[in-house]
Amino acid sequence: MGLNVDAVVVGAGLGGLAAAARLARHGLRVLVADGNPHPGGTTSSFQRRGFWFPMGPMGFSSPGLVRGLWRELTEEEDIELQPIRYRVRAFGLDVPISLPLGELARALAAAAPAEAAGVGRFFAEIGEVVGALGGADEAHAGVLESAAATPAGDYLESVVKDGRLRRILGSIGTSEPYSTLALLAAMWNLVANEGIWTPRAGMRSLGEGLARTVEGDGTGRIILNSEVAEIRVNRGKVSGVALAGGEVINAPVVISNSDFRATFLKLLDTETVPPEWIEAVFNARLTSSNLQVSLGLDAGVADLSAFREAQRIIYRRADAATEIAPAGPDWRALEIAPESLAAQELELSLWSACEGSAAPAGHAALVIRTEAEYSHFARYRPARGKRLGPYHEYKVRLARALTREASRVVPGLIEAIVVMDVATPLTFEERGGRSGGAVAGWSWDFEDSRDARPRELIRTPVRGLYMAGCQAFSSLVMGGVPTALVSGKLAAESALRGDGPVAEVTIPGAGSDKWE
Repeated sequence: MGLNVDAVVVGAGLGGLAAAARLARHGLRVLVADGNPHPGGTTSSFQRRGFWFPMGPMGFSSPGLVRGLWRELTEEEDIELQPIRYRVRAFGLDVPISLPLGELARALAAAAPAEAAGVGRFFAEIGEVVGALGGADEAHAGVLESAAATPAGDYLESVVKDGRLRRILGSIGTSEPYSTLALLAAMWNLVANEGIWTPRAGMRSLGEGLARTVEGDGTGRIILNSEVAEIRVNRGKVSGVALAGGEVINAPVVISNSDFRATFLKLLDTETVPPEWIEAVFNARLTSSNLQVSLGLDAGVADLSAFREAQRIIYRRADAATEIAPAGPDWRALEIAPESLAAQELELSLWSACEGSAAPAGHAALVIRTEAEYSHFARYRPARGKRLGPYHEYKVRLARALTREASRVVPGLIEAIVVMDVATPLTFEERGGRSGGAVAGWSWDFEDSRDARPRELIRTPVRGLYMAGCQAFSSLVMGGVPTALVSGKLAAESALRGDGPVAEVTIPGAGSDKWE
C-alpha cells in the first residue's frame, strides 16, 4: 500500500526545499526524501576536528532576487548578507575583479595601459549585452542573438592583444576563453555588478531555514538518510516513489531535485521515457568537476595578509619566459604529475573570513579548489562508496602539491596545517549528489551553450514529474543558488496548476537545428 501524500520531492537541496516550502505553504501534504543526513544539498558543510568546510557553493550572486525569494518562500526573518571580494593574481598581475564594470575597466586598463582602448571597448560591449538581458524588444533580442553566436575568444582576439588580459577578461580567471560572448557578459554582470554574497549566518543557513518552513505547520515532512531508489510511473503518469529501504510513497506529483542524468537514467524506468529524451540526457555535456583541499590552519603561523583586500584569490603561476600559464595535466594518463595540477588555475578562499563559525578561535579555514576530470578518478571506484587502494595516497600527493603552490601566496601555510581534507570529483558526485561531480550543471562551452536566454527545463515528458535545481534551466545566468531557488518555486507552481508533459526535447545540445 504505502504512504499517501500530495507530492514527493526527491532531494533536499535548495531547489527541492524551495518547491516543498511553496507546496507546504499552499496546504499540500508534501514529503521530501534525501539520502544525506542533512538538508540543503551542496550548500551544507562538513566538519573535520572542529573545522567546518563547504560541500559546494561558497557564495551567490543576484542578492536582491535571493532575498525576495527568501521572503516569499519561507517564514524566516530576512537574511543578512555580506559581500565577498575577489582578486586575480596571475601572469604578473594582481587586480581586483569585484568592482562595477566601469570601475573594473579602469582598473584593468591601469594594470596594462597599452591595452586601455581594447579593455574599454570590451566592457562597453559587455555592458550593451548586459542591458539587453533585461529587455524584450527586437533590438535587445538582436543584441543577444549576436552575442550568443559569437565565441568570446574570437571577439577578444579582435580587441585585446595581451594574452594575459584575454584570459582574465574571457574567463573571469586565468583560462582561455571558452563560452559565448552572451554567457560571458552574464557572468561578468554577476561577479562585478551584482557581486558575490554569502549569508552572515553561513551558507548552510539557507537549507536549514527552508527546511524549518517545510515542516513548520505539519503539512510537510523531510526524511533524511532515505534515498529514493525509483520514481514510479504508471501509464505515462507518476504514481510516487520507492525508497532504497523498500517503502513506497504514493503521490500524483513528483518534483526531482536530482540532476537529469540521475533522474532519467537511474530513477526512472527508461521504458517510461521517450527514447529521444534518454539519448539527449545521456549525451548532454556537463561542466567539469573540482579537486578541493580543505585546510584547518593555525592562524598565528600562516601569513594570511594576502586576503586583506579580498577573501578569494584566483591564482595561477606564470611561466617566467612568457608570463602565460605553463601546460596543465594530461588527464588521459594513469596518474598525472602533481606539479602539473598545481600549475592550473587555483581558487584560494579564506573560508573562515566568510563563515565565522568555520574555525576555532586562533585558527582559520582555507579552501583550495582546482578543476579536475571526473573520468580520470572514476577508475578508482569499483562501486559507490568504495575506493581502490592507491586512491587515498594519490589524492594526498595531489593535495600536497596544491598546498605547496598556495604557499607562494600564503607564506607559512604548510607549517600552519592542523587539519587537511581532500575531495575529488568522486566525492562531489557521492557527497553532493551531482552526476560526474559537475560543479555548475550544463556545460558552458561555446558549442554547448548558445542560448541567448536561459530556457526552463522544469516540465518533463512524464505527466506529473517536474525538475528543480541548477539543471532546471539551460544556463546559470542568475548564478547557481538563485537558479535553484527560482526553479523550486516554478516547479511547485507548475505542479499546482497541473501543467502537462512536454514533447519537445529541451535538453541543451539536443539537435543542431536550434543553433542554426
